[in-house]
Amino acid sequence: MRSILIAFVFSVIIFLSGCAILQPKKAGILPATPKAQVLQALAKTNWLFTLTIVGVGAGFFAFLNGSSKGLQFMAACLVVLSLIIGLTRYSAYIAAISMIGTVGLMGYSMWIRKKAIKEVVQGVQIARTDPLVIEDEDVVSVLNMFQSEATKKIVKKIKDTLKL
Repeated sequence: MRSILIAFVFSVIIFLSGCAILQPKKAGILPATPKAQVLQALAKTNWLFTLTIVGVGAGFFAFLNGSSKGLQFMAACLVVLSLIIGLTRYSAYIAAISMIGTVGLMGYSMWIRKKAIKEVVQGVQIARTDPLVIEDEDVVSVLNMFQSEATKKIVKKIKDTLKL
């Protein structure tokens, strides 16, 4: 019953909100030249661009009137202004680098997990097969010798999830 109600609410939202999926496609939404694309992006962020320019001016006048926060406010507005211009100009490069970074981070995460599982299994096998190790020290200290910091963090996270 609950899923039917949720599906009904979503369908009402989609049909009454003017969803872009249901509207006809407009040809040539993106301008042909990169310069025109930058100008279109700046036009869409015009309100933020205007506010940052006003903020720079307000910060400068506050500094001239003796406020110590005037320079900080002006610097913050200049940073936002440079971010707006940089994002509109280099958005394709930023997206490509972000995608490569995301794929790299996912690969690194998978490698760390695989390494952690391997270290845990190796530690348990050594603790099981070498009776001298167990007699001298407890199993936890034996496992701690073979586990890296990343493995210890993953094991702790899994224990916390399982409430062990």
